[in-house]
Amino acid sequence: MTSSAPSPGLPAQKESSSASQSLLACDTHAVGTWAYNDQAGVQHNGMNMQVQVRDLRTGALIAGLTNSAGRYDICFTAAQFTQLYITFAAENGAWRVQNGTNIYNWSTPVRANPVAGSTVNFGTQVPGDGTAGHRAAHAFDEANDAWVGVPHSNSCWDPKDTTCRQLRINWSNTATGETDFYDQVGNVVQLLAPTPDAPMEVMHEIGHALMDDVFNDAFPSTVGCPRPHPVHLASTTVCAWIEGWADFFSLAMNHTPVFTFLGGGTIDFEIPSWGFSSVANGDVTEQRVAGALWDLIDINSGGSETWDQHSEGFGAVFFTLAHHVDNTLASFWSNRGTDGFDVSDASLGSLYQNTIDYGYRRPLLDGRGQFLPTFTSPTPPQNFSLNTAVQSWSVVALRPSNPNDFDLDLYDDRAQTRFLNGSALNDQAVDFVAIDSNLRPVGDYYPRVVQFRGPGTYTIESVMGFTTLQPGSSTSFHLDDSQVAAVQDTPLTAGVPVTITLTTTSPISVAGLFVMGDDPSNPATFVQRRSTAVASAVGSNSGGQPVSVTFTPPRTGEYGIVVTFDNVGGDYTLTRS
Repeated sequence: MTSSAPSPGLPAQKESSSASQSLLACDTHAVGTWAYNDQAGVQHNGMNMQVQVRDLRTGALIAGLTNSAGRYDICFTAAQFTQLYITFAAENGAWRVQNGTNIYNWSTPVRANPVAGSTVNFGTQVPGDGTAGHRAAHAFDEANDAWVGVPHSNSCWDPKDTTCRQLRINWSNTATGETDFYDQVGNVVQLLAPTPDAPMEVMHEIGHALMDDVFNDAFPSTVGCPRPHPVHLASTTVCAWIEGWADFFSLAMNHTPVFTFLGGGTIDFEIPSWGFSSVANGDVTEQRVAGALWDLIDINSGGSETWDQHSEGFGAVFFTLAHHVDNTLASFWSNRGTDGFDVSDASLGSLYQNTIDYGYRRPLLDGRGQFLPTFTSPTPPQNFSLNTAVQSWSVVALRPSNPNDFDLDLYDDRAQTRFLNGSALNDQAVDFVAIDSNLRPVGDYYPRVVQFRGPGTYTIESVMGFTTLQPGSSTSFHLDDSQVAAVQDTPLTAGVPVTITLTTTSPISVAGLFVMGDDPSNPATFVQRRSTAVASAVGSNSGGQPVSVTFTPPRTGEYGIVVTFDNVGGDYTLTRS
C-alpha cells in the first residue's frame, strides 16, 4: 500500500545515531527489502519497519525505516562498521508490536569488512523464526495500514495531540484466552496467538485503541457490552457505538463491506436493511451502526441500496470522531452537524438503509416516480418530503403493487405532528392528496406511507401543475411506467357546465380522471384527498376509449385536473369542452 501519510518517525531513543564513537560521514550503503508471509503464504513487503544498521564489534548504530515498497537504503561509514549486520525492529514512533516488554526484532548474519564506497545488498529478508515471526510482522503491517488510512494533520494518530501516543500491540504465539481485546488501563491491544492470521480482527482492535486515543482516555463505558458480543443482536446504544465503530474502522481500512473472521467466516455489512429478521434493528445493534457508517463513506452501487444515496469518504467521519467525545451514534450525529458535515436527508438515508431513523424524510422530486419496497413485519411508516414551487395545484400520489395496499398521509411539518389530509382506499387503487398552491403558500410538505397489507412494493411521486387547461383547448403529455399521476390547473366559472375528457393511445392503460376544487374561505379545504374530488371517472381506456366527466362548478376559481395511472404509462390527451 502506498502512502501520503507522514512518516511515523523513529522511536525517541532511536531518533539520533549512537555508537561508541562519533560517526563519520557515510561512504557506503546498506540496501534491501523487508517482507513477511501472510496466513495464505503470500509474501508482502513491509512498510515503516525500523531498520538498524549495526556493528557487532563497536555497537555503532544507524537507524531508518522501510519505504512504501518495503525497501531501505541506509548510508554508513565502512571503516566504523567492520562487523556489519541488520536488525529489523517492529517499532517506529507511532506503533510497535511487543511480547510483554520485548519488541519483536530479527537480525541478519554479519557481513565482515564492507568495501568503502560499495553497496551492500542484503536482498529480501523475512522473519527467521517461522510462523511466529511472520504473524508478528503481519500485526505490525496492519498497524501500518491503519496509519496510512487515517487522515493526518500532524505526525500523531490524534490530530489534536502535541505529544503523540504510540499504539502498542501485545502479541505472543502462545497467547490464549476467550477473545482479543483492548486494554483501556494499559492502553494496549491484546491479541490471541492466531489473530494476526485474521487481519480484519487486528484492525478492529486498533479501532478501539484509536477511539481511546482521540477521546483522551474518556472511553465510553463497556457496561452491558460483554466479550464476546454477537454483532447482530441488540445491546445498548453505547455498546453498539463502541463495537460498531471498531467494525466500521476495519471495513474502511480494508476497503470492503465484508468482514472476514479468523477461520474464513464473513459478514457482509452492505446487505442487511429493513426486513432482515436475523439482525436486530436500530442504533442499539452493532451491525446496524457499522453498516450505517460504512454507507456514509461508500460509493453507492444501486441494487439493494434503496435508501443510501450518499458518499463522502472516511475523512469526514474521522474528523468528528477525533474532535468530540461521543458515547453513542446519536451523539456523534449531533456533533457531526456541529462540525459542518452533511446531516440532511441525503446522508440520513445511509442510516435509514441500516434501520436507524434519525428523522429521515426521503426527498420527492417533481415528476420522478420512486419504486420502493416495504418489509416484513414490523414495518415502520416510510416518510418523505416535497416542496411546491409554483402557484398551481400539486399532487402526491401512491400506487401499490398487487396484492398490497398502502395508505398515504400528508403533514405540514417535518416532525409530522400537523396532519393535513390522507387517502386510504382499498386494494390497488392509486391514493393521492392534492394541494392548491393558488390559495395555500408554496413550501414544504411531508408525506407518510403506511403499510395496510403487505409487505411489498409501491411507487410514489409528487407532481406540480406547470400547465393550464384553457376553455376549448387540449394538452397532450407522455408518462412512463414509473410515474403515477399528472396534474393541471383549469379556470372554471360557477354555474357554467364543463366537460373534461381524457384519451390515450395505450390499449392497456387503466387511468382515472379527477377534478379537485376547494373553498377560498376555508383554508382547511386547500389540501384535498382523492375521495373528495368534485367530479371523477375511472375506466379501462381499452382501445383508446375516453374517460370523461361533466359537471357544474359550484364556485369560480382554479380547479385541479388530476390524472392517475393504475398500471402503465403512455401518451395521453386532456380536452376541455
